[in-house]
Amino acid sequence: MNQQETVSHREGTALVSIVLCTYNGGRYLQEQLDSLVAQTYPVHEIIIQDDGSSDNTIQIATDYASRHENIHLSVNTDKHGINSNFFSAFEKVTGDFIAICDQDDIWEPDKIADQVNAIGDRLMCSCHSQAFSDDGSFAHYDSRMPNYNLYRLLFINEIPGHTILMRKELLQLLPKEGCEIMYQTRMYDIILALVAAAHDSIAFVDKALVRHRRYQSAATYSSYSSSLPSATNALHILSWSLRHYSKMKTLTAERYTVQMNFIKNMQSTSSTCKEGIKFMELLISRRPVDFIRLVKMCLKHRFEIFHTRGKDPINIIRALLFPLTSLHYCRFLLNLPNK
Repeated sequence: MNQQETVSHREGTALVSIVLCTYNGGRYLQEQLDSLVAQTYPVHEIIIQDDGSSDNTIQIATDYASRHENIHLSVNTDKHGINSNFFSAFEKVTGDFIAICDQDDIWEPDKIADQVNAIGDRLMCSCHSQAFSDDGSFAHYDSRMPNYNLYRLLFINEIPGHTILMRKELLQLLPKEGCEIMYQTRMYDIILALVAAAHDSIAFVDKALVRHRRYQSAATYSSYSSSLPSATNALHILSWSLRHYSKMKTLTAERYTVQMNFIKNMQSTSSTCKEGIKFMELLISRRPVDFIRLVKMCLKHRFEIFHTRGKDPINIIRALLFPLTSLHYCRFLLNLPNK
């Protein structure tokens, strides 16, 4: 038993395992690892799983593992890819909580402590992350409280993996049978967030606990400047959605069917799940009467779909148009430039 494990058991604190998946991340890995070992909360273990890096990632991780007893490194014998790498690494966890970590960010010293204090009896806890860039890549910090309701997460992930602290038992709630396409087409973090949201079990720390590095060669990098709230962007999104409506309706129907089956296979009896399934069914349908029902549902759940609250008339207009503008979230399905 290492020193941090001893401290954890003596104080009766929950055991936290950090899962860090790497692939050719040597350029920034040292800064991230320094921020992990500097956490004020006693970390039970740091599991580093490498997916066959060809740079100096493995050497850096090996050096840190030799100096810190709670750091454990494993290297995949074949290429896993991002999803499989994380899900297989989760299986090695022995702690009560799993904190997910990217290879190129920097954590604030109190990240784990603040999230453990905030999670309560919830399945998941998230936080703000402060985007920054060393190479001029687009980096925007949205200080608004994210909308992590199931309705919102069906369209866009507001719980990025690098902000997640979750209970290990959340993994037992993941539906598997009949959901293979979901695991092949959606990222691991949105899969986890959808399950937690379907159980109404997400807490949030209203602080930036991660410095999220953005750079163009990152696997998940994209510029979302055209989606930021503004009148110009709103008109662009509406115009784009009208131009591509027919094709996008077909493509999104396939995507929403996969998500709907995933939610159904959770076998949850919560009203959130039932309403989410109904929402997906209306999004998939091409019947005019279902379009009207969808508009009504968007109006009913506009506070769960959007960030704004209160009696803002703009919110009502957005809800009326959402059956059209929601197509813009899936524009990547057309493989078109973000125009």
